Amino acid sequence: MRVRSMARCELRASTRNPFLPLILLVVCASFSGCALTGKGSSSSGGGNPGADSPEISVTPTAASFGNVTVNADASQVIKISNAGTAALKISQAMITGTGFSMSGLTAPVTVAAGASVNFTVAFNPKAAGAGTGSISLTSNASESPTAINLTGTGVSVSLKLTASASSLSFGNVLVGSNTTQDVRLTNSGNADVIISSASASGAGFSASGGSNLTLTPNQSATVAVSFDPQNKGALSGTLTVASNAPGLSIKLTGTGTQASLHSVSITWTPSTSSVIGYYVYRRLGSSGSFGKLASSVDSASSFTDSSVSDGSTYFYVVTAVSAANVESEFSSPVSVTIPTS
Repeated sequence: MRVRSMARCELRASTRNPFLPLILLVVCASFSGCALTGKGSSSSGGGNPGADSPEISVTPTAASFGNVTVNADASQVIKISNAGTAALKISQAMITGTGFSMSGLTAPVTVAAGASVNFTVAFNPKAAGAGTGSISLTSNASESPTAINLTGTGVSVSLKLTASASSLSFGNVLVGSNTTQDVRLTNSGNADVIISSASASGAGFSASGGSNLTLTPNQSATVAVSFDPQNKGALSGTLTVASNAPGLSIKLTGTGTQASLHSVSITWTPSTSSVIGYYVYRRLGSSGSFGKLASSVDSASSFTDSSVSDGSTYFYVVTAVSAANVESEFSSPVSVTIPTS
């Protein structure tokens, strides 16, 4: 066997057409001889896979407005971000759908790499019913166009004002004295309620608060109703609330009583346990809750009630209080009817 280190090495370049790929031809022989020909060619694909490019994202990806009162406005902010490495160029921004609109975004607009812009989309239904729409963003991003779905439902206006009580009873009140009860007014509809006045009519009745205000849905306000009888006898009146909602009237009753010349004295057997004193409670009539007549504990085993009204029946109970300030249960009640004089 005869070995040849290299029979021939030849390099030729074709220059007939400068736009054709360069052709390299290498011929070599080694051992028994071999021939290797290499040919390079340019890529025919479009674009450079390593080039910078924009990347668009929107937050939120869809806007749902839920229930919106007819002719009312609801809005949301949408954020457009460019997470790519090249400028994002939005050439067109279009919105479709009845009742939907957008502001704060006028194409063309450029968003730098890593930056973001915000705009507002609103829903203003003109009729009751479900509504749908969309926003289409045309850009130089690969996922163009970008769509944002819009939904919302128009609901009919419901003006409704409710009160915490349909009537107020003030019971017996001494002539020249004053007692107050609160009424809570609540907007139970889906549109603003505008209250122009809350006023009381009837001798001895008056009201404060609740006038010249606007309540949004589920919002409340308090009206204080007072009874200040100037004459003895049963009295009645009405609390009237005027607003753009259906009318609201609350019946008021109370009885003016004269100061009595009578008083009630009660005594009880002292407790056999170690106590620091007693509380006395009173109730008007045979039903209802007992009210404490004095705020501080009294060590005496008797009590005189001078704030009674002629013709009324009162019930009394007593409790004992230990040194640890633990109060016992009510004693058995006793009742007294005040004479009419």
